[in-house]
Parts: sequence; C-alpha cells; structure tokens
Amino acid sequence: MRHALLIASAGATLLAACAANQAGTGQNVTSADAASDDTYYLRAGMIEQINPPTEFIWNMQVEVMDDYGNFDSALMTQEHWANLQDQAQLLAQASQRMAEASRYVAADPDGPYANAPVGTDLAAIQQRLDASTPAYRALSDNLARHSERLLAASRAKDAALVTQLVNDMQPTCKACHDAFWYPEEYQNQP
Repeated sequence: MRHALLIASAGATLLAACAANQAGTGQNVTSADAASDDTYYLRAGMIEQINPPTEFIWNMQVEVMDDYGNFDSALMTQEHWANLQDQAQLLAQASQRMAEASRYVAADPDGPYANAPVGTDLAAIQQRLDASTPAYRALSDNLARHSERLLAASRAKDAALVTQLVNDMQPTCKACHDAFWYPEEYQNQP
C-alpha cells in the first residue's frame, strides 16, 4: 500500500511538474536524473552532485590539517589549492541548481535511487518538501552562498577562512537534514 501511495504521489508530482513546465513556468533546471523540466530529485542530486565534492573537501581537511584541525597553509600545495577550488566550485554549482529548482521530489521513482535506505521515509520527506518548499529553497540557497564563500576563500588561499567555512559546512548540511530528512530523530530532545 505504501509503495502504491508513493507511486501515485510521484505520478501526480510528475504530472504537475509537466503541466507547470508547459505553462511556461519552468526554468529548465535539472539535477543528476531530472528530465528536461525544473524538478530537482533530492536523492540523485545529493548522491551524485552534493556529496562527492563535500566529502572530498572534508577528506582534504584531514590530509592537510595542523594539530588543531585547521587547514595548514604550509601543507597546502598548489595542487591542494587547485583541487579545493575545483570541488568548491562543483559544490557551489550543484547547490545553486538545487536552490533554483521550482519543484523538489525526494526521489525519482524511475531513477536509480527510488528505493529508500532503511529508516528513510521518502513519502514523509516529500510531504515536508511540499509543505515547506520556500524553506527548503532557502536552505539550498544558504548552501550555495556558503560554497561560493568557500570558493572565494580558496582562491585567496586564506587557510583560516577556509577552515572556518569547511567546519561550518556540517551544521549547514545538518540544518536541512534535521528539518526535511530526519526530523523525527530530533523530536522530544532537549
């Protein structure tokens, strides 16, 4: 029954997105597995576009950090700075595409990420997205702006600011995950 509801909901979502696009309201913003409409599929976008540069940046921090967890400019080679700039730019572009979408779908029912991991309720996530689209867009825009600041700091080779921005990425991501992906985990907590 749950799968039938999810499929019906996804079908209605796709039909609504197509109707909106035919009416000329679409911006033709796509995610990893989106069709030519302005629907952003969150699981595909996160797995294929947001997570890879984020994980690369976090792993780089471990590789070039000092004893206090800061980016150490003495350990940062030209290659490190170039890689950091590339990954920050990928993250900024991916998060900007996400922020500019006019429709969000938790997972493309026909895509490779249609089956949710254990403990993830895609139908509940979709309800939260539908109920709070402007809030999700604002959080996506916040990630895009944060990524653009990280890109600027990496271009300036400002290790202290890079450290601050990289350390602040986790709470930036978590704010959205807490509100849209796993809010039930944080209910009834002090």
